[in-house]
Amino acid sequence: MMLKKIINSFALIFETAKKEKELIQKDSAVIEIYILFVALVYFFYTFVYSPEIFTNLPVAYVDNDQTTISHQIKRMLNETESLEITAEPTSLDEGRKLFEEGKVNGIILIPKNFSKELQKNGGNASIAIYSDASYMLYYDKTLQAVTNSLGAFTGALQLKQTMMSGVPMKQAEASSKPFNIIANPLYNLEEGYAIFLIPVVLIIALQTLQLTGMGVLYGTMRENDTFTTHFAMAKQRFGYFFMTIGRALPYLVISMLLLLLGILVVFHIFTIPQRGNLFEVIVFLIPVVLAITFLGQSLMNIFRNREDTIMLLTVFSIPALMMGGVSYPIVAFPLWIKVMGFFFPSTIGVKGFISLSQAGASLVEIRETFIQMWIICIFYFVLAVWTNRRFLYGLVPSKIPAKSEELDTEEDLSKISNSEDKN
Repeated sequence: MMLKKIINSFALIFETAKKEKELIQKDSAVIEIYILFVALVYFFYTFVYSPEIFTNLPVAYVDNDQTTISHQIKRMLNETESLEITAEPTSLDEGRKLFEEGKVNGIILIPKNFSKELQKNGGNASIAIYSDASYMLYYDKTLQAVTNSLGAFTGALQLKQTMMSGVPMKQAEASSKPFNIIANPLYNLEEGYAIFLIPVVLIIALQTLQLTGMGVLYGTMRENDTFTTHFAMAKQRFGYFFMTIGRALPYLVISMLLLLLGILVVFHIFTIPQRGNLFEVIVFLIPVVLAITFLGQSLMNIFRNREDTIMLLTVFSIPALMMGGVSYPIVAFPLWIKVMGFFFPSTIGVKGFISLSQAGASLVEIRETFIQMWIICIFYFVLAVWTNRRFLYGLVPSKIPAKSEELDTEEDLSKISNSEDKN
């Protein structure tokens, strides 16, 4: 008897999985959003950021000093990897015109009497940098290149002045540079954008587009009132429990294949490192995909039609990206945002995936993150079971009445009310 129940349960899981797979295959919009767009995002984003760092950024050099020192600084700036001086206007107004025309991305202004101020103040003089801060990457690279070049130049100048005062060379070097700082960027040796961004995009894009595809599919079922018809086989004792598992299987298979496409193909083509154990990465990604899938099933309560899905999830894609720690450090978030971010599967998923794939950690080393991921997965599984039960037994209206139907209903109710008043 027990064996028969187990066999029936597994049969129900596979039957509902087969039905969900058929529904996905029949809806071309779901295939495009969920499968095609995910693959395109993986390749497109990685291709855009594949150069890793900006090089030869065109800038204008306005030299109002016209001395040997200002020419030497110009040569040092040109020798940096980041900048290339492509124009030398005679005034700031001319440089601003080039900037507004898009011919340069920044302006470096050497003020008049710069060399005199530099020698008089022992290396302390000002250089003006004009750059569009709305393009943070341009601004950062321009500022960094000028700072490094000027720092190297003034450091050499201070060393020379110290030696001229009679201080031995070794003592002068020790006083000018008391600490020998060696910077080694961990896990991203080139400090490139692709290595920094793409592992995060891998999870965020999958979450956003999978939920959108699921929302389109479930919105269609609610519009047509076909949920109970499609999954009538689950109307048995605890059938909704096994139906929830079965409906999740197609998404688990498809999403894992898409993630493997990103890790094995996209990472390889664009030389993004995969430092962790691939098997452990896959094991960690299983609860990530399941949490996203169960969240999608739970959101069926909100997905009332196909159009609402796209608008809703597009709005939440940006907060999900920010909570992944890409554009703003997580430690700087207020507590309420951290708590809210905990319920986005991508927040913990990104943290664990980067630790495994980029930092080369093991599952044992990130066991707390792994446990948290399973807690989120189980939470949304319980919510998905409750949701499926409600829709399976008609505890929530599956079909959303059209406006004409609502008007007819209101007219019928008014007629009934009028007849009662007459009686």
